[in-house]
Amino acid sequence: MIDRKPQHLTATGPLYHTSASNSTQAFFLAVTRREQGRWQELCQVSVNLLREAGERQVRYNPYIYHWVAALQAFMTNRPGPVDEITAAMELATPERAEFGSAENLNKLVFPQREAFLKFAQRDSARFNDSLANRLRLFRDYHTSDEERARSLDGTVPFGLLALACMAYDRSFHEPNFRLEVESDYLPKHIVERTWYGEFPT
Repeated sequence: MIDRKPQHLTATGPLYHTSASNSTQAFFLAVTRREQGRWQELCQVSVNLLREAGERQVRYNPYIYHWVAALQAFMTNRPGPVDEITAAMELATPERAEFGSAENLNKLVFPQREAFLKFAQRDSARFNDSLANRLRLFRDYHTSDEERARSLDGTVPFGLLALACMAYDRSFHEPNFRLEVESDYLPKHIVERTWYGEFPT
């Protein structure tokens, strides 16, 4: 009802900005902010909807949909997160990816998935080793030439920062799991949530 009169509105349907890439970025930001309600809502958006919406304007590598499915399954305790992340890793290799440079895949895409796999497997030592190595690869990629060094894309590795936040929070519930990696790429006040609630979102 609008102005007490029934109205028939046409829905837009899935739009290009409802994409898997935007969904994962929003998810990482919600995790770093510890906004459980927001990441739970994002986890309810179906992968098929993201695929339909994103591919209207942009073509994505198939691995990203397994990546989204893995994150959603893990965070909502659905079955299959390890299977999904394994599929995402297999499809993110230069030999299997449909497009993208080997450098991008090897230094940014594949490593993030591997670090998450160690986290999902609750392997504290290997997770910390993987996270430290992935941060080095992120730095190497974004400082390899002057243009990349000036780009804001190399300022914060949001996916790895979100994983660090999740690892820090897990350590309070699982004494054998520890976040032992410190880096300028992982702002302490965000990881340790000492600024939690300080800023409106």
